[in-house]
Amino acid sequence: MKKIIISLLVFSIFQFTFSQKKELKTVDKLVKSGDYENALTTLESINSLIETSDDKTKAKYYYLKGLAKYQNGTGSFENKLLSVDDFNKVKEIEESSSKIYSTKVDDIFVNLFNSFVDDSRTSLENKNYKNSYKNLEAAYTVSKKDTLYLYNAALVATEAEDYTTALNFYKRLISLGYTGVSIKYFATEKESGKEQVFQDKKSRDFSVDVIGTHESPRDEMAKSVEIDMLRSIAAIYRNQENLEKSIEYLERAKLIDSNDINLILLESNVRWEMGQVDQYQRLISKALEIEPNNVDLIFNLGVVNADKGNFDDAISYYNKAIEIDSSYTKAYLNAAALILDREGPMIEEMNSLGTSTADYNRYDELKIERENLYKKAIPYLEKVFELESDNLNAARTLRNIFSALDETESYNKYKVIVAELENR
Repeated sequence: MKKIIISLLVFSIFQFTFSQKKELKTVDKLVKSGDYENALTTLESINSLIETSDDKTKAKYYYLKGLAKYQNGTGSFENKLLSVDDFNKVKEIEESSSKIYSTKVDDIFVNLFNSFVDDSRTSLENKNYKNSYKNLEAAYTVSKKDTLYLYNAALVATEAEDYTTALNFYKRLISLGYTGVSIKYFATEKESGKEQVFQDKKSRDFSVDVIGTHESPRDEMAKSVEIDMLRSIAAIYRNQENLEKSIEYLERAKLIDSNDINLILLESNVRWEMGQVDQYQRLISKALEIEPNNVDLIFNLGVVNADKGNFDDAISYYNKAIEIDSSYTKAYLNAAALILDREGPMIEEMNSLGTSTADYNRYDELKIERENLYKKAIPYLEKVFELESDNLNAARTLRNIFSALDETESYNKYKVIVAELENR
């Protein structure tokens, strides 16, 4: 009786295996005929049984499943991406056995990789940034050794202002230990005379030494982008108003190069937003040691000193900015505003004075001081209007100042200008 049972069991296993192989042959024909939908339906019908099959059957199952999604390169982006998982399972199954299907998968991966890269390039040219970085990530998924494509995906996502996605890419790169340090392989194409970059040394040397289409080979070591990635993460966290996290990544970046001007400037902005004015000023001063003629930094020091009530220092910084760049409108505007801001206390005091002789005398003194303020502000405002002839606020202020100074000719000039600007 035992022999009969064993025989029946062996027969049932044989029948089961035979049935699977028959189904896979059917799928193979469907794929070759381009009937991918029915191929996937048939594969789904034996999905629950495939795990008990031998490795050869499993490998064929996932290979056909991948082909049905890949659709000879015509599948949708989503399907092609899903096919990568199936093809990778083929390689895993055949890792320690014969590579019947793995070799075929390698050829498909080359085509997949190139199609993702080409689609990314086309999308980028059309400013479809999302599609571009998705294809770059897909290219990396196909070839995990090409981490550069994941880095490029992060750059494009940042350009698209999709900061959450960019942050995810950058963090993955850091966890992978990516630094961007690599050797680039160049050679000049004989026909065009243009230098081209190759993916690896082997393909470059083949073009130079074997087929002779290129000449003048050279290698170039790409510099590390680790500090750029950390700075980008810090900038994204700043954009998301997570300032503490931004500082955390800035501190990590400073361990690589604490004198990186872009790091210093980013940290200064974060410190300012955190209300840490003294640290902000210290960082701007440090940045000026590196770039002494950076007009933006000098202007910012003027702003800081103005906020602190350091009038003379603020004016000095604004004037220095103007010396470096005579068209720097913001410095003229801020200098004029800072000067005119001093009339507030004068007006208050003038309004509080009584009718005594001493009060009249004090009023006359304050009036002269106020007029002197106006005269100091006029050159800055006139320069603003010279640089920006449509600046209505500058024109209005000049009109009002000349009215207060009883300078009729100048008052009438700016009265007409203001009217024209208001009617535009």
